[in-house]
Amino acid sequence: MKPAVAADLIARARAVLSSGLPEMGEHVVCSPVSRYLDGARHQRELAMMRRHPQAVAPASTLARNGSWWSGDVLGVPLLVTRDGAGALHAFLNVCRHRGARVVATGEGCGREKFACPYHAWTYAADGALLNVPRREGFPELRTETSGLRRLAVAQRAGIVWVIPDAAHADDDVSARLGAFVDELEGFGFADHVAYAPRELDVGCNWKLMVEGSSEAYHFKIAHRDSIAPLFADNVQIVDENGLHRRMFLVKEALRSEPLASDVQLRDAGNLLYYVFPSTMILVQPDHAQVTRIEPTAVGATRIIDFALIPQAPDSERARTHWERNVHLYREALGEDYAQMASMQSGLACGANIALQFGRYEFALARFNEQLDDELAKVAA
Repeated sequence: MKPAVAADLIARARAVLSSGLPEMGEHVVCSPVSRYLDGARHQRELAMMRRHPQAVAPASTLARNGSWWSGDVLGVPLLVTRDGAGALHAFLNVCRHRGARVVATGEGCGREKFACPYHAWTYAADGALLNVPRREGFPELRTETSGLRRLAVAQRAGIVWVIPDAAHADDDVSARLGAFVDELEGFGFADHVAYAPRELDVGCNWKLMVEGSSEAYHFKIAHRDSIAPLFADNVQIVDENGLHRRMFLVKEALRSEPLASDVQLRDAGNLLYYVFPSTMILVQPDHAQVTRIEPTAVGATRIIDFALIPQAPDSERARTHWERNVHLYREALGEDYAQMASMQSGLACGANIALQFGRYEFALARFNEQLDDELAKVAA
């Protein structure tokens, strides 16, 4: 991060702490309950999300030539490979013969070829079709156009990003991620390794997850038994870059720091980067936590998260340190997830026609405004 940007964040945080008034929007905004319950809208949201970069795997999973990763993202079967020359590729994990999945879900290293388990059509790590058994049965097959369907892919900030919609295979993923990804790389995450990956299902609409991560109004109440003592009450400094946002969550300790002191930004608070539509990257003093939010139904969401740490732990002391950090992060998120499931359970009962976003919850309103704009493009 540029020194001037860090200094601006510290100055704005000090101003809020001094005044006692958080940065706020102009109006209270209402969000109709129907947007969290509508099945047709849910399908449009999935189609929209597939057009945007998704954090599919830690870069450390695909660090070596010959490594690969396979899994489903937003209902799309994906295969990501690094070929023998070190180039990164992403494909639809679907055979061009009869549509079977070429590679089972998983990850590994040392593979230069991938044979479909149904009829053994075989593909190279760069997606090219290498072999068709009994080729005489397909006299008009054009090998050069029958490779695996290519997808847009990039490695940035220690994460492999893929756009799952093949219609966007020529998009520049780095450009789509915006300027904040450069800040993340400036923290050194490009060389970090993944630690403690997990998946967790939560009974709520995915948008509640994004909204719950976009304000600090709830910290002193929902997190009173975990992280609340560490952070200033209802203080967040929010900036946008295109569809993406950065939120500076200010620690209470900054209040007691002398104005002339040389405060390090990552000591003064945590930085939460929101990558539209559904990835959160929390930057802490010595590592980051990456969370991808994936809707699985109108009222159900899967959380895929992992830590990015400087190097794999090589001692019990190091393992204890990282386990403690991951536990605290997941404990706080567990408190959030319980509230979101509680909210979802009451949406359909008629108590509310709309949810209210206060002036200091302006990032929630902005998220929904931008989401609606992107959905309109899908409908068009």
